[in-house]
Amino acid sequence: MHRHLHDFLNPCRAAGLLLLLLGGCATPEGALPLAGLRAGLGPDCWATGAATHIGRGRFLTAAHLVDGTQPLLQGCAPGAAPPSIRFQGRDHTAELLRAGQADLGPGLDPLGLGTVYVGGRDVALLRVAGLAAGAPALPLCAGAPWPGQPLLVLTPRRRATSRIAGLRPEATALHGAYAEMPLRLEPGESGGAVVDASVPCLLGLVSHRAEAGGRPAGTRLVPAPVLRAFLGE
Repeated sequence: MHRHLHDFLNPCRAAGLLLLLLGGCATPEGALPLAGLRAGLGPDCWATGAATHIGRGRFLTAAHLVDGTQPLLQGCAPGAAPPSIRFQGRDHTAELLRAGQADLGPGLDPLGLGTVYVGGRDVALLRVAGLAAGAPALPLCAGAPWPGQPLLVLTPRRRATSRIAGLRPEATALHGAYAEMPLRLEPGESGGAVVDASVPCLLGLVSHRAEAGGRPAGTRLVPAPVLRAFLGE
């Protein structure tokens, strides 16, 4: 399943192009629509990842970071705290508006996420009050990702280039399908933004690592059409 990553575009040039298209004359960190996410699963248990601002104080992230499924799977003590977002150098408490429906049935997750989602909707919508007008944001792409499509990946840990390897259905139709890229991401990068390399729009959201032969391989993404359906657009 894992394929060699083709360096079709220099990551620094790609990030610079995104900043230019977003109208960013500010510093790179301040001009990007990406936020760091920290969610308290319990007094001794935390999840970290990313969230992407899509406008009007709304952020998209991976549902498994904030929906309470991970404390169950990790055996955390109860006592979850609201998610916190670090955006443009400031910390904000975020309100969880809604999240995809998790399915925790036994044997449903051959890929190691710990759970699967109805319709492949490993996505949650958060809201932060009081953001400055004109805060950098990404619109959702109009179309679905296609195999070979170049993209830019933004997470709190890195900015990298990759491409769409294809669409990968889950084991059952109930759990939908994900787009996949050959770039392997690490824990803490869930919820990262996957941006069309030619147009500044959100092509997908980092969900989880895929596996091949029991080993981590590529990364699966919630594609833009699923994000749109989740938002009701």
